[in-house]
Amino acid sequence: MAILHPIFIVIFLFLAFASYYEIYRAEKKQSIFVWIAALLIIIAVGFRMDVGADYPVYRTLFSGFALYTSYGDVFDKALFRENTEEIEWIFVLLNKVIFDVGLPFYVVTLIMAVITVSLKFTTIYKNVAYPALAIFFYFMPIMFFEDSGQMRQGLGIAVCVASFKFIKERNLLMFLLCMYIALGFHKTSIVFLPAYWLVLIPMNSSRIFWVLIISLLLSPFEVYRTAGGFFETIAPEDVGGAYTGYLDDHYYGTEVETGLNDIVKFFYIIILIRYDKEACREVLWYEYMRNLAVFGLCLFYLMRSNEIFAVRLPGAYMFFMTMFCMPSIVFAVKDQVKQVLYMGFMTYFTMMFFYFGKGNGDKGRFTAGKYYNVLFSR
Repeated sequence: MAILHPIFIVIFLFLAFASYYEIYRAEKKQSIFVWIAALLIIIAVGFRMDVGADYPVYRTLFSGFALYTSYGDVFDKALFRENTEEIEWIFVLLNKVIFDVGLPFYVVTLIMAVITVSLKFTTIYKNVAYPALAIFFYFMPIMFFEDSGQMRQGLGIAVCVASFKFIKERNLLMFLLCMYIALGFHKTSIVFLPAYWLVLIPMNSSRIFWVLIISLLLSPFEVYRTAGGFFETIAPEDVGGAYTGYLDDHYYGTEVETGLNDIVKFFYIIILIRYDKEACREVLWYEYMRNLAVFGLCLFYLMRSNEIFAVRLPGAYMFFMTMFCMPSIVFAVKDQVKQVLYMGFMTYFTMMFFYFGKGNGDKGRFTAGKYYNVLFSR
């Protein structure tokens, strides 16, 4: 049976211990757990070779940027001037500089891993009472899809997550700067722009329920098609063009298949609605996190008819669902409920570890016998 490489087994066991210790033994969150987890994940992701669904494409682009792109093209892209460059400018600049100084491609993946893990984990530690549990949600299995697969989007999401600091401070200028940087990594970051105002909408359990029901009922009508003109108006030309280009794509524009993803989201929604009052009472800024999570769910259901939209566009918002709201709820509830939720999540992580390993994990070369790391593989 295909099973994930030992480096991932080590990370899994460490997070299992760390999450248990911080919930049942520690009196306050432990930064050492975050640092160790960050180091292990950066090693596993940053120094990998030929691992991940999109790795061959990124490796091909690495030399292509240097041969066919000038620094003038990059800065034209950064200033939204007319150019032929299709890939986001910060990502192109990073690749070109590393290639031009003669460093290998794994330096690109290493720098990307350092940036994304640092931003995500720092924000998690500052805002979540159980950061090790939150990192467990990230590791199983978001890390494999985002930061070991769709790496540009993973970087964009990392900057969006880090902008939460300025959302809380109501610092619009710095938030917009974060959005500009996030767009430099991936176009989908534009969807996070409304977050600054969404957090202020008054919500409760009843409103959460009904807004999700309405989103689900609207799903067959494909209301997202009306957003094409909106993106062309407020966003750079290539962002609006990318959005309209995927509306009827014959490969990506198909409906999301009903499966495990829906079951998991269903349980998240139940937990989110049932323990909303407790979390709002016990967790600072929880209302902001919850609003972002709910909007991510709304986007998912509204865009179910188009797989690439439903999977990619809610990404930054869904980060707040799993890495912020779920661990915060575990912190807010007491005694037996805390134990049931924690054991339920641990059961899910364990099942996902084996389920992912024999499926996408094996296909993406994350399994023993296929995974390769420049530090310790031969």
